[in-house]
Amino acid sequence: MSKQHEDPYPNWARLGPAERAATAKRICVVGAESTGTTSLARALAEHYRTEWVPEFGRAYTEARISRTQAPWTSDEFAVIAAEQCRLEDEALPRCNRLLICDTNAFATQLWHRRYLGIDSEDVAAIAATRHYDLYLLAGDEIPFVPDRIRDGEHLRHTMHTWFEQALAAQNTRWRLLRGTHETRMATAIAAINTLFDGSAWQPPHRD
Repeated sequence: MSKQHEDPYPNWARLGPAERAATAKRICVVGAESTGTTSLARALAEHYRTEWVPEFGRAYTEARISRTQAPWTSDEFAVIAAEQCRLEDEALPRCNRLLICDTNAFATQLWHRRYLGIDSEDVAAIAATRHYDLYLLAGDEIPFVPDRIRDGEHLRHTMHTWFEQALAAQNTRWRLLRGTHETRMATAIAAINTLFDGSAWQPPHRD
């Protein structure tokens, strides 16, 4: 194996789209409602000067509210999970050594449980095809900020517990983020930077 493939990060600009997609580190920010995941994902992408993948489920929900008040169906969550994966794959070749994801199909499984009360085999099957290098779980200790689609303050801690249990049951490393936005960012950056231990390229630290 060439040195470039052993350590692709110093020569990132020379890699083709397929090589970037195969070697980029995938970081996923997850959490219950109104825990600041989007703010964290956006800020991390800015810090690392890379791409981030917004939460498709939110855009889907906002559009859905405008057209129907019908109960959620299981098929909708499979659509959301599949599209979230597609958006990730589309962004990978453009990223700068790492990709920041604001939720993923793994998290969609728990949203399915939150709205339908059961787990989905279809969504679980989609999630099982994906790999992430690090999960960042946003804590639920910050104030809940309602909006036109957030209505689950009473379920937020329960859902946070589901995330902790689900993350503990899988093999990917994860970190819990608590405190102010600045404290969360510092914890997240320190955890992300360890993914590049041993590389000749070193990611930026928090100022």
